[in-house]
Amino acid sequence: MRQRVMVRIHLPVFGGHMKTKMPLNEAEKIACKYADMLMPYCERIEIAGSIRRRKAEVGDIEIVAKPLPALDLFGSPKGYHDLSLPLPAVKNGQRYKQYALPEGINLDLFIVLPPAQWGVIFALRTGGAEFSRKLVTAKRYGGYLPSAYVVRDGAVHRVDTGEMIPTPEEIDFFNLCELGWIKPEERN
Repeated sequence: MRQRVMVRIHLPVFGGHMKTKMPLNEAEKIACKYADMLMPYCERIEIAGSIRRRKAEVGDIEIVAKPLPALDLFGSPKGYHDLSLPLPAVKNGQRYKQYALPEGINLDLFIVLPPAQWGVIFALRTGGAEFSRKLVTAKRYGGYLPSAYVVRDGAVHRVDTGEMIPTPEEIDFFNLCELGWIKPEERN
């Protein structure tokens, strides 16, 4: 007669780490370490998310990066540098990568490639979640975005013509939304 043995297995969430929070100062040190690793390949790189909003507890690390153009043997542009960390990626897309860091926290890497605009991506990835949702929602539906515009592919476009509106900085996106500057700490 066989006896059944029940074994409970705890499966981790998101690539190997439980969804736990860590103190801001610890998460910020880890974020800086990985941002520094990517910096030589970036035109621009910034830490976003709850670290930028100065939340006391951080659930994950978010970094926004704009890669440097890659050049061929003759100095002609041939796309952009691939931004990857020397770790196995949980998600490994061209514009979004996720890593389960050995330090026990996930890192989300958002890569700004045309037609995406830095201002839009950096604002959305700084969050908070409700603030970001309102940034991409038309005013007539309770958001901040004027109804003449839509956010698509990481950039603002006119609804009528499809023309992309440059938003190289967050303030450009906020001004388009008629908000003015809002400090990251006040975006919760």
